[in-house]
Amino acid sequence: MPSIYSSPIAWLNRPYLDLAPINGGSPHLYKVEFSYRHLISETRVPYRVQVSLPTSFRESVIRETGMTQYQVDHPLQLANELRTERWQTLCEYLSHYQELKPVTKLLVINLLSSLCLHRTVLEYVPKMSAAEIASDSGLAALAFCRAMSNLILHIDAGKPYSLEEFEIIATHAPSGDRVKINATHQLLVEYAKTFKDVAKAEFWGSVLIKEIQEIKPSLDDFSYKLLMSIYCRAIVFIPLLNRDKEKVVQEMELCQSYAESLIGENEEQQIVAYENQNIILESRTKEALWLGDFDLAEERIRKAVERDPFDPRYRLELGQVLINQDRIEEAAKAYRSGTKLGPPGTAVAWFMAGQCYQSLGELDMACDCYLAAVHVDPLAISPVKRLTGLATDLGNSVLANWSQLRLTELQAQKQRILEEGERSFTAEVSFKRKTSREAVTA
Repeated sequence: MPSIYSSPIAWLNRPYLDLAPINGGSPHLYKVEFSYRHLISETRVPYRVQVSLPTSFRESVIRETGMTQYQVDHPLQLANELRTERWQTLCEYLSHYQELKPVTKLLVINLLSSLCLHRTVLEYVPKMSAAEIASDSGLAALAFCRAMSNLILHIDAGKPYSLEEFEIIATHAPSGDRVKINATHQLLVEYAKTFKDVAKAEFWGSVLIKEIQEIKPSLDDFSYKLLMSIYCRAIVFIPLLNRDKEKVVQEMELCQSYAESLIGENEEQQIVAYENQNIILESRTKEALWLGDFDLAEERIRKAVERDPFDPRYRLELGQVLINQDRIEEAAKAYRSGTKLGPPGTAVAWFMAGQCYQSLGELDMACDCYLAAVHVDPLAISPVKRLTGLATDLGNSVLANWSQLRLTELQAQKQRILEEGERSFTAEVSFKRKTSREAVTA
């Protein structure tokens, strides 16, 4: 059985496996580190790394590295010999969870969420009534953690979801409470980005800016500017839906100006500010694509890749920008570079590289990429579909027969999954919606 040191991907993502100290890498890894530090010191800050990764991310790390000994649904399930001192500390907190102070409970739940253990979050945090949320800000914060984990699990499974939990929190949490802002922000984003409901997005957007202005006197400069940067990036979905190009650019310029004015006074603030700028670069890349300015889109996404060379998502975005410019060979290289970084999106990177090579007429290379995608994600349908035709073109009857049989099996399995509500690792499920959600604050 492989060890942590058998793979650079396992070593880099080790915090997700056993809570070992961070070895560097992308901001989401620092989220685990900071969550653990806050638990031990019993401290809270009004900002966190924004990206929240799904359960499938941790499972992908384990599957792609062969570290199956770390596949658990609950921290207490990890074998004693695999537990670090930090992991054992988390287990002790969980074993005495009901005896913990409310603030400590919240810090434990934050750590579980950062570890992608969202099912465990739901196990420890019950659904709360409007009265409970209105009566106690600590309970409201726990309710928001539960709502986020529930949302992430539904999206990860490709299942429809309700925003009821967020609406209860946004409506009943005390005015001026940070959790009210969190829930309101999430409603704005979901109604605009996911449901394309302009009226509801405008309503929650107006509530959000009112709440931000109400708590402004209590915020330090860093927290306020971060909050406003996040607000501008959320509210821009409304002019985007209305196809108001001038307003979109105006809001994103303001968003970026707030982000660039952030001055981190400690390590956590520096990472939070750094991540926020990366997210904005990605958003501004999409803005440039929407405006049809492919050169500007390329400039922005290359800067994101340069700033965070460990995050494969930016390599995949670069690949798409290059495809839009009909630079297929360069796109293939971008996707191939993304395959070396591990999840999220390894199977997608291999699949897209295969499509590029197939478009270039390099059928053997395309076949190798599709097979690599299947190896990384055995339940992926799209690369198997491609292989059914490609194998015939290559005269490989064995591969053609296998791929046709496997495709039939996967399609039947997909139908069963949809009926039973199980989760699958399918490349054609929207990559960006499956890999992360972005929360506004702590």
